[in-house]
Amino acid sequence: MAQSAKLSKEEEAVLRYFLKNKSVGEIIAIRELQVLEGIKDPLPIINSLIEKGYLVKGRGCYNINPSLLKKNKI
Repeated sequence: MAQSAKLSKEEEAVLRYFLKNKSVGEIIAIRELQVLEGIKDPLPIINSLIEKGYLVKGRGCYNINPSLLKKNKI
C-alpha cells in the first residue's frame, strides 16, 4: 500500500468519510460525498484512493482497506 504520497484535500475528505463509514454502497457513497462533503465528482477521487491502496472496491460497494484499519487500530 503506497501511503507515503501526500493526499489532496478532497482525497483526505473522502478518506475521512470512509473511516467513519467503513463500507458504503457505490451510489450512496457518490451521493453522500457530493452532498455532505461538497465534492462535485467523487468517482475519480475514490479511484485514486483505490489505486493508492486506501480503499478497496467490493461488489457494488467501496470499503476502507482492512489492513489500514488493523495498522491504525480503527
